[in-house]
Amino acid sequence: MATRRRDPEPGVVERLSKRGEEAFARLADELGKNERVADALGKALSAKGRLDGASRRALGQVGLAAAEELKELRAQIQKLEKRLAKLESGQSSARSAKRSETKKTPSAKKGTTRTEEDQKKAPSPPAGRAIGGGSGRGSSAG
Repeated sequence: MATRRRDPEPGVVERLSKRGEEAFARLADELGKNERVADALGKALSAKGRLDGASRRALGQVGLAAAEELKELRAQIQKLEKRLAKLESGQSSARSAKRSETKKTPSAKKGTTRTEEDQKKAPSPPAGRAIGGGSGRGSSAG
């Protein structure tokens, strides 16, 4: 025999929540009427604004971005990543469409391949130079 778990009445939680909200609203009203509390709150908000401005200037001088700027940059990166994924998926579908349109029979013209003997005769690049003409060090000299 299964025992039923008894849930509290749905109205109990709602009533408690409503009473809490009402008590908080009364407290906020009373504090808002008090001049000292209102002045202190105003000064605190003003000080926070000055602190935010000073920290932004300091971060800018050091070369760091503020948290808000980082959030904006992350959002831009996500948008760009989505666009890139769309473009890549569009290109891959266009490639596959082109492949399906082309013939799959081998062409009459065959590519030429070098024999071992031809490779031995080929001149080597000068010492210290890569075959591509670069320095061979992995980065370009700027």
